[in-house]
Amino acid sequence: ECIAESKREESDVHVRLAQVFGSGLRLQQAFLKNENLRIVHIASLAEAMKVNSTLTQLDLSGNKIGDTGAASLAEAMKVNSTLTQLQLWSNNIGVTGAASLAEALKVNSTLTQLDLHHNKIGDTGAASLAEAMKVNSTLTWLALPDNNIGDAGAASLAEAMKVNSTLTQLFLFVNKIGDTGAASLAEAMKVNSTLTHLYLWSNNIGDAGAASLAEAMKVNSTLPQLFLLDNNIGHTGAASLAEAMKVNSTLTHLYLWSNN
Repeated sequence: ECIAESKREESDVHVRLAQVFGSGLRLQQAFLKNENLRIVHIASLAEAMKVNSTLTQLDLSGNKIGDTGAASLAEAMKVNSTLTQLQLWSNNIGVTGAASLAEALKVNSTLTQLDLHHNKIGDTGAASLAEAMKVNSTLTWLALPDNNIGDAGAASLAEAMKVNSTLTQLFLFVNKIGDTGAASLAEAMKVNSTLTHLYLWSNNIGDAGAASLAEAMKVNSTLPQLFLLDNNIGHTGAASLAEAMKVNSTLTHLYLWSNN
């Protein structure tokens, strides 16, 4: 039905959707960015994902699918066993959509990358995803930039990091995380043994937050890259990080430009 509707509107999106729906499918990647897909399109695509056995990468970024679309995809993720990468940035996904995706992550055992960059999940949505990360054992890459998760959302994710043993990259830039959120993440870094990349640029982290992260760096032995550019770190914070570098033996990249 949705393919026919797209065809009537002289859009070529029906061709790409048909490729995904085809019974003789060999497609492994589907890129449908900025296509203005309607809810009916997403729902049909999600139904196809429930039976599809070849698609590994799906990019639906920039389609404004909202919470309803996210819920449809989440239901598909509960039974799909091949998809490994799902890009959903800039889709107006809010708290409810994040909760739906979180429930799917609790049972999904194949997805390794989830990109929710530039949505509206807030601290409550981050908390839902954090709960999922406590039990999920396959996701290695979680992108939540520009979601207004704040200190509370950072604290929830930090609690998940203390027990999660698979996540290697966590993207949290542009989230209004301050010193309190940085301190929460620092406590997690002291016990987490899998995270290799932590992206915290363009937040509100100052000297106190830098000092907390520095204390974590003194004992963390797995994180090689820490991104703190474009924050509010001054000379005192830099000095704290410098002291940590005297004893840390794993960090290879520390990004601090555009601070104070």
